[in-house]
Amino acid sequence: MSNLLLETKALTRIFSETGERLEILKGVDFQLQRNEFCVLTGASGSGKSTFLNLVGALDTPTSGEILFEGKNLGKMNSFEKDEYHSKKVGFVFQFHHLLAEFTALENVCVPARILNPHGNLKEVRSRAEELLERVGLKDRLKHLPRELSGGERQRVAVARALMNNPDIVFADEPSGNLDEKNARLLNELFKQIN
Repeated sequence: MSNLLLETKALTRIFSETGERLEILKGVDFQLQRNEFCVLTGASGSGKSTFLNLVGALDTPTSGEILFEGKNLGKMNSFEKDEYHSKKVGFVFQFHHLLAEFTALENVCVPARILNPHGNLKEVRSRAEELLERVGLKDRLKHLPRELSGGERQRVAVARALMNNPDIVFADEPSGNLDEKNARLLNELFKQIN
């Protein structure tokens, strides 16, 4: 098995919905090795989120290729894309996107329940509890999102992203809405997880 996990070749994304041609990404070549930790930095509007949306198969490039474990994402059918989203990648966004009526534990269980609705609920809950403990929220399992701080919500979102044991986690400014202390803690958590 190759150590190369993700690769883009001449990746381009152009938006022209308003009639004006806006070239966000221009022929981006990128490689990420398995177990590598990578941080994309740049000014607001430089294309970081666009890039993550493309490699996460949430958007389609104008041209170029995205290869994950050697498979071209652009040639995947809808079933293969669903499998990519549910098994291969985890997402953490700037806003946590937790389900307001679900507890922290229930929110973390959601990806596994979607992947396998008839799976062993006891095993799913056990894995979710383990992940919440790993992100320092062992005592917050039964709390609703509104009962958690911003940093705690983001840590629940990280645990949820890890639920199906993905090969890669895409995090789009996950600490952007946090204070400096919680942002630092979240970044340290990502390093530990990697």
